[in-house]
Amino acid sequence: MTEEIRASQGKWLRICGLVGLTGTFGAVLGFEMADRGILWFPTMAEGLLLVALFSIVLWIGGQIMDESAWDRRSKRIRVRKRIILALLLAMVLVVVHLTSCRMAQKSPLTQLTPSQFNEAFEDDLAQFWEYDQGLETQLAILEENKEMFEGDDPQPLTSRQEQLLRDVWITVYDYAFALDRIRLFYEDWYRFDPSRSQRSYHIRSFLLTFAAELSLYEKATRLSALVTQNPNTVKFLDAPHPGTDLEENTFSTFRQELHSTRDAARIGGGRAYLFFLEKGMDGTAQMAGLGCAVLWDKIETELVLIDAIAPGERTALTVGSDMEVFKRGVNRVWYPSVKEVATWMGDTRVHRRIGQILVTPQQQEVMDRSLEPGDILMTRKNWYMSNVGLPGFWPHAVLYLGSPAKLEEYFNDAEVLTYLTGLLGKETKLAEYLASIYPRLWLEYSCEIDGEPHRVIESVKNGVCIHTLSQCCGDYIAALRPRKSKVAKAQAIIEAFRHVGKPYDYNFDFATDHALVCTELVWRSWRPGEGKDGLELTLVEIGGRKTLPTNEIARLYAETFDKEDRPMDFVYFLDAREKEGIAVVATEEDYRQSYKRVKWSFWQE
Repeated sequence: MTEEIRASQGKWLRICGLVGLTGTFGAVLGFEMADRGILWFPTMAEGLLLVALFSIVLWIGGQIMDESAWDRRSKRIRVRKRIILALLLAMVLVVVHLTSCRMAQKSPLTQLTPSQFNEAFEDDLAQFWEYDQGLETQLAILEENKEMFEGDDPQPLTSRQEQLLRDVWITVYDYAFALDRIRLFYEDWYRFDPSRSQRSYHIRSFLLTFAAELSLYEKATRLSALVTQNPNTVKFLDAPHPGTDLEENTFSTFRQELHSTRDAARIGGGRAYLFFLEKGMDGTAQMAGLGCAVLWDKIETELVLIDAIAPGERTALTVGSDMEVFKRGVNRVWYPSVKEVATWMGDTRVHRRIGQILVTPQQQEVMDRSLEPGDILMTRKNWYMSNVGLPGFWPHAVLYLGSPAKLEEYFNDAEVLTYLTGLLGKETKLAEYLASIYPRLWLEYSCEIDGEPHRVIESVKNGVCIHTLSQCCGDYIAALRPRKSKVAKAQAIIEAFRHVGKPYDYNFDFATDHALVCTELVWRSWRPGEGKDGLELTLVEIGGRKTLPTNEIARLYAETFDKEDRPMDFVYFLDAREKEGIAVVATEEDYRQSYKRVKWSFWQE
C-alpha cells in the first residue's frame, strides 16, 4: 500500500469519525431540546440555519486564506466551482431564513390560547359540516331541474325557474363564502410548529382548511359545469337582484374567488402535504388520536370526487373562472360606449322638429275610448336615427293601463276580486292592491300632467316609467288586445308595476330582469307562469341572443289573425301620411301588412 493511498484512506476515516461524533452529539442535543418542548419552527430551524450559514462563511474564508479558492492552472484566475456552490447554498439558506421569519409571524389563528383554539375548532368544524351539507342540498335542487340549463337552443328562464334559481343562488352564495371564511381563518396552519408541542394544532388546522378548499372547489366545479351550459342562466346570476343581497357579477365573483387556477394549485400542494402527513408523520394514527378521522375521510372522498371529473373539463372550467376578470373589464368599457351611442341615436332626428308628431291629441283621445287595460301598443316616430338600429318597421312597444279611474272601473270584476282576495287574505280591488304595494308609484300614477292622466307603462332611455298617452305616442300607433281573462290582465299589470323604476337595457338581454328594454317589459308582464295564464310571445335570436323586436309582435298577429285560437285581436291603428303631415285611422288590413314596411317612410311614398 503506497503512502498516497494510506493518506487518502486516513483522510476519509477522519471525516467519518468527525461525522459520526457530530451526528451523535446533534442527536443527543436534538432529543434534549425536543423533550423540553422547543419548537422546530422557528427556534430549532433558525438555530440550525445560523450555524449552517456561519459554517459556510468560515469554510469559504478558509479557502480564500489558503488560496485554494482559486484555480490558478488556467490563464486567468477563476473561482473554483465548490466556492460558487457554497455561495449559492448560502443564498438558499438566507431565503429559507426569510421564509422561516414569515412563518414565525403571529396570526389570529396562532394567537389563540389552547382552550380558545379547541373551542374555535369544534365550533368551526360543526359549521363546516353544516355549510357543506347545505351546499350539497342546494346543488341537488339544481341538478333535479337540469332542464333550465340543458338544450340545444337555450331560452331565457321562465318566471318559476327564475324564482327557483334566485332562491337557490342566494343560499349557495351565503353558504359558500361562509365556508370560505373558515378556510381563510385556518389557512395559517403552517405557522403552527409540526413538532410535538404544536403538532395537534398544525394537523387539525391543515385538515380543516384543506377540507373546506376541496368542498368549495368540487361543488363550484359542479355548479359551473351546470350553469355555464346556458348563457342565459349565467347572465341571470350575474345580474343585480334588487331586494336581495345579490349585487352585480356575483356568479363571476364566485367562480373567480373559489374556482380559479389559484385554488387548483392549492389543492395540488395540499394533496402533496397530505401524503407527507400520512407517510412521514403517521397522520392516520394522529387523526384517530385527535378525533378527526372523519375529517380525514371527508378529504379523501372529496379528492376522489374531484379526480372523477374529466381533467379536460375541469381545466376548461377553471380557466373560464380565471377569465371572469377580463370579461368584466371589457364590459365596463364596452357597455358605456354602447349606451352613449344608443342615447345619441334616440335623441337625434334627421327631419322634422323633435317633439312634433303626426298623431294629434284629439286622435289620441278618440283612440283611448277603444282601449282596455292590458292592451299592447306599438308606436313609431319617423326620422329618428334609433330606427336604424332596430329590426323591422315597428320599433317600440308599450303596455296600456288606462287612467286610474278607467283601471279601477274595468277591474271591478268578481273573478278579479276573488283572485286579489286570495293574494291578500281580505277583499280588495286592484287599485287598492296596487296602492298598498306601491304607494309612491300609485301616487305618481294618480297625478296628471297638464290635465292629462297617466295611461301607460313603457321602458325608454330613462328606464321603466309611467307615462301619459301623448308621451308614448308617435307618428304611428297601433293596439292589440290579448285574448285573455281580466284576471290574466290584472296579473300582467301587477307584474308591470313591479318593474317600474328599473333602468333601460341597452344590452337588449332578455335573460335578466334588472334592466328592461321596451318589448321585454311587455314580454315579462304577459309571460305565463305558475298560476298565471299569460301570453306566449316567442323570442327570436338576434346577434346571438334571444330577444323580441316589436315588429315580431305585429308579425305574430298577421300570421294568426284568421285562426280561432289566435292570441290577440286587432283594436286600432293610426297610420301616418308623411307628405301630408297627418295621421289617419287605418284598417286592420293596413296594420296586418305594416310589419313588412321598410324603415324609412319616405321610401314608401
